[in-house]
Amino acid sequence: MVASGSVSRSGSQPGLCESCRHRQVVRNTRGSTFWLCRRSREDPAFPRYPRLPVLSCAGYERGDPPAQA
Repeated sequence: MVASGSVSRSGSQPGLCESCRHRQVVRNTRGSTFWLCRRSREDPAFPRYPRLPVLSCAGYERGDPPAQA
């Protein structure tokens, strides 16, 4: 996972996504980091890759803290 304080594909903080249990951090071969919302798999109301930083989300659930890289 990504260390706390990491930046997103847009260069901004990920906001709530960083601590959400539904997040999945995806990295491509060119070094970009994307934040996938796994809730989007079952509910189309949630964007697959939300615009960051996410400041409020109806589906947010606090999860495990990200591992330090």
